[in-house]
Amino acid sequence: MKKTIVFISYSHDSPEHANRILELANRLRADGIDVTIDQYVTSPAEGWPKWMDRQITNSDFVLVACTETYYRRVMGEEEQGKGLGIKWESTITYQDIYDANSENTKFIPILFEDGKTDFIPKPLKGATFYFLPKQYEDLYRRLTNQPKIQKPELGQIKKLESLPALERKTDFFEGTVAGWHLAHPYPMPPNFTGRAAERALLTRWLTEDSQNRLFILCALGGFGKSALAWHWLTNDVDPQEWPKVLWWSFYEGDASFEHFVEETLKYLKRDVPQNKRAQVDELLKAMSGQKTLLILDGFERALRAYSSMSAAYQGDEEQKFDDNQFDCVDVNAETFLKSVCSLPQMQGKVLMTTRLTPRAVQPRGEFLQGCCEVELTAMDKADAVAFFHAQGIQGTHTEIEAACETYGYHPLSLRLLAGRILKDFENPGDIVVAQKLKIDGDIIQQKHHVLEVSYNSLPASEQKLLSTIACFRSAVELKTIEAIDVGADGIRPGGHRPPLQTELHDLVDRGLLHFDDKNKKFDLHPIVRRYAYDRLTAADRTGAHERLVNYFAAVPKPEKVEKLEDLAPVIELYHHMVRAGNLDEALKLFYDRLQKAIYYQFGAYQLQVELLRALFLDDEDKPPRLKREDYQRWTLNELGNTYVVSGQSRRSVPLFEMQNNICEKQGDKKNLAITLGNMATQQLVIGALSAAERNLRRQIDLCREIADEGVEAAGHLELGRVLSYRSVWQEAEQELSIAERVFDKYGAGQTNYVSVIRAYHAQRFLLMVRSNPQSSIENLKSSIEYAKLALELADEVTRRNARIPRDYVRAYWLLGAAYRANNELTLAEENLSKALNLCRQINMVDHEADILLDLARLRYAQGDFKDVQEKASEALMITERSGYVLQGADVNLFLAELALTPAPSRSTPVGLPAGEGDPQGRVREQKELALRHAKAALKLATCDGPPYYYKVAYEEAERMIEKLK
Repeated sequence: MKKTIVFISYSHDSPEHANRILELANRLRADGIDVTIDQYVTSPAEGWPKWMDRQITNSDFVLVACTETYYRRVMGEEEQGKGLGIKWESTITYQDIYDANSENTKFIPILFEDGKTDFIPKPLKGATFYFLPKQYEDLYRRLTNQPKIQKPELGQIKKLESLPALERKTDFFEGTVAGWHLAHPYPMPPNFTGRAAERALLTRWLTEDSQNRLFILCALGGFGKSALAWHWLTNDVDPQEWPKVLWWSFYEGDASFEHFVEETLKYLKRDVPQNKRAQVDELLKAMSGQKTLLILDGFERALRAYSSMSAAYQGDEEQKFDDNQFDCVDVNAETFLKSVCSLPQMQGKVLMTTRLTPRAVQPRGEFLQGCCEVELTAMDKADAVAFFHAQGIQGTHTEIEAACETYGYHPLSLRLLAGRILKDFENPGDIVVAQKLKIDGDIIQQKHHVLEVSYNSLPASEQKLLSTIACFRSAVELKTIEAIDVGADGIRPGGHRPPLQTELHDLVDRGLLHFDDKNKKFDLHPIVRRYAYDRLTAADRTGAHERLVNYFAAVPKPEKVEKLEDLAPVIELYHHMVRAGNLDEALKLFYDRLQKAIYYQFGAYQLQVELLRALFLDDEDKPPRLKREDYQRWTLNELGNTYVVSGQSRRSVPLFEMQNNICEKQGDKKNLAITLGNMATQQLVIGALSAAERNLRRQIDLCREIADEGVEAAGHLELGRVLSYRSVWQEAEQELSIAERVFDKYGAGQTNYVSVIRAYHAQRFLLMVRSNPQSSIENLKSSIEYAKLALELADEVTRRNARIPRDYVRAYWLLGAAYRANNELTLAEENLSKALNLCRQINMVDHEADILLDLARLRYAQGDFKDVQEKASEALMITERSGYVLQGADVNLFLAELALTPAPSRSTPVGLPAGEGDPQGRVREQKELALRHAKAALKLATCDGPPYYYKVAYEEAERMIEKLK
């Protein structure tokens, strides 16, 4: 590709503006664009005017950074003697466009996030402009001539037959209706039969039910949830009524909830914001504005219970889950489901198939309004008879019913039974074959029995082939099977066995294997995959995974990883390395090719959790089974930190404890001190105040032994925060001051803690406001001053080193909270909004509930009572699913106060649903709700019990409970 030469024309508005121009130029150069700006040149020999002329003339493109100052100077509105460079460059620009017959292919307007299109000079108004950094990729495509969409070659005109108004041509394997997006077509086996009542129920829900926007089909594996949903969609849904339909299967390897949202927005031709939460909001907005049907197949894979890399091998008999296993892996998934149910004027609908019901839509045993669930049960007797006849099996309805009764009319078992009967050597296709297979037992035993019979009836080579295919976690192409296939005799295709495709056809005919004709991929039902995989001997299983390691290791690396799907082959390579028992090699692969992209580039924290958890063969009660202790220690730390950023602090603490044990064993006092601090920070979050304080004091003592001033200061910093929550004000101030002196000595050029320490001071003063209202004026003033200073120092760190977004989130939140408490609502709105937007951009779960709570308090002061409840409820959801004890105490306290406070603009108290009934009854319900929240706050604030408790919140809860008595 030819080198692209670019010049950036800009005005020197401020040092900050010059710095972002420099950052843009550096980024473009790093991405292969030959960019020049004046900051790269000290003093050109020909003088600046000729230098500018030469740069514009020789460049392929000129990026024009349009700001108010730039526009003023171009238009000649600047005072005399200022901005001469821009005036000169703009004269050259005007002349070039004039000489080109008023056609502009060179000059490209760019604006930064705070820019306005009004600042684009008139000759460039008609050109495509780009907001940076949001549209950097679009700009880069323009500069490198890599359009996002390639114009296809013009084809021949097709002659089409006319169809009646409502008729449509449907081919299950060709993508069905034009305009629908069936992202992962279901490989429907032949002869789907019956389910007339369920199909009618789904149709009534879609066409007549205005109350329920979410319909859940729930059942154990093998009951035909996916088949029913697919058959209903492709036969019963009218595309004229529902022109926008998306089918998404969570069984596919790249089918995370995050990817679902991105792909759905693209399908609906909506903008895809960088912020993941903003993407969900955009999707909800799209569904509110048009009739859209989304079908989420296999949603249990989006729940924690089925989130591991081995989910493809999980069976129904393992459904002994804690309540939190019913939570969505992605908190945005819970927000999406709740919003679909609750948002008014929602035109879109969602059909979900799942083995487990998400707790988000059934939080306390009752379904949310806007959601309904139907449990899919066994096949109807008449449907089962019709299915067997359609499969070509001979027998009376009495004989067929007797055979099906044994298997509880379980659809998958009946399909496998039919395949076994058809392939019988003595009586092929005769129902009498089923009489030899009768058993007793529950449905799980029965389906395993028919699986066992079907599997054992296969030739040995087909058994091994099916079990080898079961080693894949998702659908697989023929060429991949060909590459790794080895027969039972150890000979590859061409030896003493039938051709591979003959065996594959036989497995499909028996119902053990599915084939997706559109995508040319083979797949297994999860139950069949689990059973077939378990039939491999340990040696055969290792051998199969080793062949898959060789296969995926040969897949070429992408030149540049631009999207998460680019990592799919190396993720599969990692999976098969782990399954083959090569854990140390897998960890090295993870470190070399996965960790940086997954954690830093994409922020795919849950994926990183799944990958690292695969190394813990004894679950997380013991260290990973790695040969080297330093590998074990690194893995424990990496998984622990990933749990922290993904809102699972409680799961991080035992990992840090195991890491500490290894450090102790190795005599590594420095890393032991660091890990003690990491662990204590998370213990504080989950309310283990005694352990947090004990570990921080030990961290400080260790650092004094080894004379590590910096880590010791971090210990004093966090200890000051623990003591602030305990309301030990003076000692907290002393600890923070010790840390402040050390960090200030290093300065903003070496540590971002100069900002963090001021934020902790600000938080301490905010807590003191609640503890002693009489001194609130003085404490609020101090809190505002410290929060401002934290923000200024975050800027200084950015200028002298690198931008730390977490520091800005913390500073904006505390400044907004202090302004809100001081009744400066406009400033509170400005800072809290910045905090929430940035928090969600970087997925900073640990501060989101705090920010939402203060926004709820602000909305109450502003009189926006609907948003009060939404923000507070969302904050409560985050604290409950993440186990944030201190934040949970504060949120419950606010909700208790909210329940007692009537909204001036309506008759029903805030926090209670509007409804009928006498006023006294509503007041009683109001007090009961407030008492429930106050007791929850008291329990959470108790932590380890006095004196190791969240004292301010505890005393507020006590006062409220006493008041309610």
